Amino acid sequence: MELKEGLEFYRKCLEDCDKVIASLYNNSDLPQRRKQALIDKLLDTRNMLKERIEVIEELLR
Repeated sequence: MELKEGLEFYRKCLEDCDKVIASLYNNSDLPQRRKQALIDKLLDTRNMLKERIEVIEELLR
């Protein structure tokens, strides 16, 4: 049961990360360099979340 709960948690985090990235793309208040740096960090986080989801999915098979 813990793996399934973890999987749902990471999927929700991934969804939230995507929302924040989309919000940053649409934000015109931030300087372009700062916006890109934040997006780059979030994309790194998104990739880490995606990898964890894949590992948990593999363990559940």
